Amino acid sequence: MLVSSAVVVSVGLLLGAIGLGAFIWAFWVGAFESLDEQARCILDERDLRMRRPWETPGQARERRRLYGGPLEPGPGEWGGALGRGGR
Repeated sequence: MLVSSAVVVSVGLLLGAIGLGAFIWAFWVGAFESLDEQARCILDERDLRMRRPWETPGQARERRRLYGGPLEPGPGEWGGALGRGGR
């Protein structure tokens, strides 16, 4: 059920306009130009080479070509022994 209060509707429109304005400003200053680099900046070299069981063979081949051969995960890393309940 929609709320018909003028205050609620106007606050919702104001918050939507603020969000849209922030998005337009970020787009204008170039925050979305290098999304691949931004997505990888939190990963170190070992993270990029970690074996991922959910990847398709094509994805694994492409990642191997870009970053080198895969590494087996250690305990607590992306499917390592701790991730499967082992200690």
